[in-house]
Amino acid sequence: MFKTPYLTDSLIHTKSAPEFLSKGQSDYESGNVTAVTRRGNLLNAEVIGHAVQPYRVRVGFDEGSLTSATCSCGYQKAEWCEHIVATLFVVMRQPETIQERPTLEQLLDHLNLKQIQELVQELVQQNPELIDEIDCYLTLKTAIKSPTQPANTQRPSPINPAPFRQQARDILYEGMRYFENLDGEEDPVTEELLDLIDNVQGLIEIGETYNALIVLEAIASACAADWDRVEQYGIDSDDIILALDEAIAEAILSDSLSSSEVKEWRSRLEILQEEWSTEFTLSLESLTQGWNDPHLVQALKGTLTEPEIAEDSHPYSSRDLVLIRLKILDRQERYQEYLNLAKSKGRMKQYLTMLGSLGRTAEAMEAARTQMKTMEEAFSLGETLRSNGEVSKALEIGKMGLKLPGDCQYQLASWTAELAEELGNPEVELEARQSAFYDNPHSKDYFRIKALSAENWSKLQPDLLNTLRQNKTWGKTEVKVEIFLNEGLIDEAIASVNGLGSYHMDLVHQVMDAAMSERPDWVIETAKPFAEAILDRKKSEYYNQAIAWLKKVRAAYIQKDQWDIWKTYRQDLLQTHARKHKFRGMLEDRRLD
Repeated sequence: MFKTPYLTDSLIHTKSAPEFLSKGQSDYESGNVTAVTRRGNLLNAEVIGHAVQPYRVRVGFDEGSLTSATCSCGYQKAEWCEHIVATLFVVMRQPETIQERPTLEQLLDHLNLKQIQELVQELVQQNPELIDEIDCYLTLKTAIKSPTQPANTQRPSPINPAPFRQQARDILYEGMRYFENLDGEEDPVTEELLDLIDNVQGLIEIGETYNALIVLEAIASACAADWDRVEQYGIDSDDIILALDEAIAEAILSDSLSSSEVKEWRSRLEILQEEWSTEFTLSLESLTQGWNDPHLVQALKGTLTEPEIAEDSHPYSSRDLVLIRLKILDRQERYQEYLNLAKSKGRMKQYLTMLGSLGRTAEAMEAARTQMKTMEEAFSLGETLRSNGEVSKALEIGKMGLKLPGDCQYQLASWTAELAEELGNPEVELEARQSAFYDNPHSKDYFRIKALSAENWSKLQPDLLNTLRQNKTWGKTEVKVEIFLNEGLIDEAIASVNGLGSYHMDLVHQVMDAAMSERPDWVIETAKPFAEAILDRKKSEYYNQAIAWLKKVRAAYIQKDQWDIWKTYRQDLLQTHARKHKFRGMLEDRRLD
């Protein structure tokens, strides 16, 4: 058995979307995670869900730490979806079930050149669209080895855009066939086109910027030609257009286009806009501004008389281009210009993080005290300082960030609390865990606050419980039940599970066990309908669940010292469902007499 990536419940709670945490737990407990395999530093799994095909999860790790986690379900936010959560629970709690398989390199090591060629030919025969991907791959490889062409009015491109145009077209047509034949939740068109665009951006990073422009235009033209047909299946083009626009703008700003080339590319982009009925705002703005805009030149030099620029003083696209420019400056190691531009444009997250990355900790700390405005800025700087070994400074930034506005309160507070615990600072940890709980209640934080607060617990507990009661977020029932039961608040635990269906059977049973002595009537009134509904549906595969509910009914009648009433009810069930021989046998075998 291999060494699994380092995982904790706290990490999963911190990284997962709150509404998916409980779903992921249920998927794990229901055995929906299948085919978990490890190939080198990659874990692959399939998770059974609502789509026809299982969702595909891929987890990357390095030296015991997670490096990536992706899922085919299409959930686009930074937090983990329920399928990733379910997979990681398997990795953490059942590592012995993971199958080790050889990596691609290990598989190919056993083949000679002829066998590899035969393998590729066989794969292309089974999946004809692979030929275009192979063509694109080899074309990119050839471009990387070719010398970069100097800028001129008739600059030739050594790269052939045709394979990329064809691959984009294949993605669109395969996507349409997918939606014709399957009623799935996945969006293979967006996912695969974004991957294709991301691959092309590799050309920009190695200096093949003009070739990148040629290829990106080819992809965009393929999309423009057929998007009206794809759109009929409900696929939104916004993500694709934004990715193309950003990539084209980056290629333009990374190149040295001549005046005639600027004019030519403006014309090309305007034609694309008309064909696709969209706008390439960033790309056109990058052609207009270049790097010679007087205001930009001053910003790069750090000589602006008023570095704090008002939000509405420049076009929206100009503000968005800042991040692209910063990416280019970082790649070119023009760090002082990076800092000047970020500061002048009010991009404090990037400004502070770059100071931290450069080891200019004192400057970063001073700027944070006077200019840091959001939790997001604090979180980014704090993580950078921590990775540089400046752990105490990182904790100071985390503490400062908790007093700022932002949309990452739970993530920042949890991160700060764990760091404070690591450094043995209970005061900061207590403050951070309270902040985390108020934003997104979790049992771990509640009980940790209880342990840290000691004699002050009686003052803190009422606010924490009120926060929990008022929280209406989906998936918090389990947290409420655990805390309410631990505190002896049986009625509140009951209120938390009232109305839940059989999907949450284990949770309802947990409350029933705790409420049996005080609220046996509630147990009876709740368990009976669940059992009877299963029997009425005549689904024998669920009779085990019916028996489990009836066990609670029987225990509650015994608690009430009403054995005769139970026996009468049992006899009525046997008469009503006399033909359900499997049920009758189970009722007798489980000694529910």
